Amino acid sequence: MGEINPKILVVSDIHLGSLDSEKDLFIQFLRKIVNGEFETELKALIILGDFIDLCTDIPKTLLKREQIQEIFTLLLEIKRNINLVFVLGNHEIPVTGDYDEKFKRRKEKFLRRFKSSKFGELFDNEIYYQYLLLKKLNNEDMLLLYDTRDQIEDNPVNKIRIDGLELEEDYRCFMTHGYQFDGDVYRFFVGQIWKSLISNNKFEIKETYDYFWNAVIKNGRKIKPITFRKMKEELANLKNESIESQHTLFSGLNILEFNLIKANMRVLKKWEHASKPDYYFDEIKRFLEDDEYDLSKINHLIYGHSHHKGMYKGTVNGHSIEIINDGSWQHMHPSYVEILNRGKINLKSL
Repeated sequence: MGEINPKILVVSDIHLGSLDSEKDLFIQFLRKIVNGEFETELKALIILGDFIDLCTDIPKTLLKREQIQEIFTLLLEIKRNINLVFVLGNHEIPVTGDYDEKFKRRKEKFLRRFKSSKFGELFDNEIYYQYLLLKKLNNEDMLLLYDTRDQIEDNPVNKIRIDGLELEEDYRCFMTHGYQFDGDVYRFFVGQIWKSLISNNKFEIKETYDYFWNAVIKNGRKIKPITFRKMKEELANLKNESIESQHTLFSGLNILEFNLIKANMRVLKKWEHASKPDYYFDEIKRFLEDDEYDLSKINHLIYGHSHHKGMYKGTVNGHSIEIINDGSWQHMHPSYVEILNRGKINLKSL
């Protein structure tokens, strides 16, 4: 029985608050967990970043949405029965500069934005981290939780015992969102855009970004021909609303701001074109072979971020490593990772 039933489920990049987020399918997935369809051996659900998209929505409006409330309610039920762990992504916190040094402050700021809501229990500091490591520790199978790289692997912020995994002594499965694997140049330019969107409380700016990223770039369209009026007309159709409602919504956005967003989207389009698995393998190798941190024993890695789901093997630090991108719940059929007995990893479609 234990050979085929997952002990841990891992998902990433739900992007709640953004266009094309598969909220209905995510609700189905969470209901399967609540209803016990993954069997009673399930010990943990891990959400590897970009769960909430603060580049495209603000907490005040996001918390009022019916589907979001249902998702949060299901997660609260799951949290009361198994371990629930979140990793923060680049659509939730800024990732510019020294992201390790600034992570704790950025995490606290993110949590404050939701803590006073009726779902405050989901925004507890004790379940949010930057890095996770699954390994054998003192003869027990443990999920170790970290805020910064210098804590890995001997100084975890928290520990969760995962009974029944039967891991080998040399097993190391490292999990993070994946913005850490963006090259320095991309993080400098694109990170500034993500940062400005997260901090911006002007809803129409977020809505414009949401439109360009999801309705234009992800559909392979050219950015330049899109006019302010065309965007409003397309959004009216997408949301089944009147064009007058869109004129009202965007009344506070001037043409200069619109054109600035278009210019920023060209930068994001270049990042999108570069974010293929071979690019990320090179950056993962650089990250894990950094002399300042002891990450040499890691032999499995799970991340999201680029949305290009897949499993592949490579050589890092002189040994074989299995790398899994668990995909996205946006622009493609949703996928998730199962971690089974002895740490075997499956990448599955919903």
